[in-house]
Amino acid sequence: MRPMILLVDVASSDRTNWKSFLENQNYEVRVAGDGKAALQQCLLLQPDLIMLHNTAPEIDGFELCRRLKEGPLNELIPIILIRALCDAAEILRGRQAGAAEVWGTCTSLEEGLSRVQLLLRLNNYIDAQAKSVVLSLARSIEAKDAVKGGHSDRMAVYAVELGEALGMQEQELQEMQIACLLHDIGKVAVPDGILMKRGPLDVEEMEIVRQHPVIGERICAPLKSLRGILPVIRHHHERMDGSGYPDGLRGEQIPMKARILQIADVYDALITDRPYRAALSPEEALQILDHEAKLGWLDAFLVNKFAELRGLSEQLRASGRSMLASYYGAPQAAGDAAFF
Repeated sequence: MRPMILLVDVASSDRTNWKSFLENQNYEVRVAGDGKAALQQCLLLQPDLIMLHNTAPEIDGFELCRRLKEGPLNELIPIILIRALCDAAEILRGRQAGAAEVWGTCTSLEEGLSRVQLLLRLNNYIDAQAKSVVLSLARSIEAKDAVKGGHSDRMAVYAVELGEALGMQEQELQEMQIACLLHDIGKVAVPDGILMKRGPLDVEEMEIVRQHPVIGERICAPLKSLRGILPVIRHHHERMDGSGYPDGLRGEQIPMKARILQIADVYDALITDRPYRAALSPEEALQILDHEAKLGWLDAFLVNKFAELRGLSEQLRASGRSMLASYYGAPQAAGDAAFF
């Protein structure tokens, strides 16, 4: 993909020259002629870099730079603030407003290009390093609970397998894998006393746990490399009937990758030993998935597809009624529900 640059400047020959020059260097260039358009375009497009000329008639360049950097999605986007006069005081004000660089008039377009390229390389490096830190943080959260060790890796295997069966492309499968590793990153804000509790959670504790998808989205939002999985992180606890959280989405409002992740998450949790129950067999776990699809919690089509991949027959599914009754009537169902 070509890096995208948002060029904020009033219509002028200077803007036309910059746009043509950058496009010839294989950049995708979008333009905004005023502050309102710049804020809208930045939120919509999430560019890799913003070149902000101090020409917007209704707002000062420093203030516009500050507003562009306010949102969590924008805070890591480098902004070059370009002003007619550029002394030490102007550079300081620009940095305080969030600009990565403050320029005066470039001696040539080529000089500007070299600085643009340097900023983009630096930002890619920062993004990669931050992504590595976030992944390490997710691993540390899972490592706190020895019982759940390897859960996210196993989830990823199941989710990617289902995604492949549905014809997802390589990029989507890679996003699915990363989403599985980071889906519970928001639990960094959940106290260990709740995460490690061996029995059912009370109402207040459950409400704290239910904040983790929103917190996880907030943690990952500044990283451009993770933008594609933000809806998966936020919505992996929604239910098809609208009874899930945090937004009460229903049916196909829930992103496909989130619906796939749910199935992989529940399945691996069920076939793994927990302090309050022994691991269920794959057959028993699939029967529970099927039942929860019929309740309107999981995507029935995806559950059926997942069952086919696991080799579950219709006859086996029908034979699980007695097991389902004993499972949903026991404390372990409440314990599992706390973290699905």
